[in-house]
Amino acid sequence: MYRIAIVRKGQPADRRICDGRGELRDIVWEVIRAEGATITDADHAPLMELAANARNLADNEGFAALEFGSAAITIRPHAEAAA
Repeated sequence: MYRIAIVRKGQPADRRICDGRGELRDIVWEVIRAEGATITDADHAPLMELAANARNLADNEGFAALEFGSAAITIRPHAEAAA
């Protein structure tokens, strides 16, 4: 489990808890689309790898962040999952 914050300029952070696999991928897709970009079939594998690498970084370092346009996603292990 991970604590996610989606941060957009001028808006309060959208905080969520996710499982880090499918849910994290869905959040990445959601943010990219909200930024006005289109995700092509060729984008799927690299974006899945990007999300997996961010999840691994959060596991190993305690924090990861992804930035897409004017939005950012921060990822931290959920305290209950670490206990």
